[in-house]
Amino acid sequence: MVDALTHRGPDSAGFFRSGRYCAGMRRLSINDVDGGDQPLYDESGSVVLLYNGEIYNSPQLRRDLQAEGYTFRTRSDGEVICHLYHEHGEDLFEHLDGMFAAALWIEPEQKLILARDIPGEKPLYFARLPDDGVAFASELGSLARFPGLDLSIDRQALWDFPTFAWIPEPRTVYRGVEALEPAHILIATERGIRVRRYRNPFNAAPLPASERDV
Repeated sequence: MVDALTHRGPDSAGFFRSGRYCAGMRRLSINDVDGGDQPLYDESGSVVLLYNGEIYNSPQLRRDLQAEGYTFRTRSDGEVICHLYHEHGEDLFEHLDGMFAAALWIEPEQKLILARDIPGEKPLYFARLPDDGVAFASELGSLARFPGLDLSIDRQALWDFPTFAWIPEPRTVYRGVEALEPAHILIATERGIRVRRYRNPFNAAPLPASERDV
């Protein structure tokens, strides 16, 4: 799966494994070219980040977090995400201005959080597994390499494509694969999977109650 993304991340590869959780990524080095290889961690090493994108307000977030006593290991813009989890939990993504697709593993809670940016510039796809697990990738071609997925064609998606000139999310061309919609997070634990929208800080309107948890 990771090899399928080499064309997008030719500079390095990073991997993390803990128990049933195993993830990897390919990196295109832009921020902190020499020291920003992933995974990125919090100070304790218990919050682990693999992500693609750029956090535009990371300089201010870094200064604020350092003022609170947090220590940074790298100059990577993404490292702020690890520390923000301790401040805001699952709501941390409301504090980010940027484009990103992120996978955040919380070791003490055995919890995975997938998140996608508000404008949806960075894609993120996932498949629900029979054991309440989840497989994910930033490209369909990568995720399709995961064994045992339902890759039969979603005929409704094909029907929609000529109408909209794209496949409306969360549908994809595959019946067993979903797109994580913009401004949404997926939380996977041993108790199952939740998908919900997170608040848009650039829009003052509160979330409708029906959209706070799906």
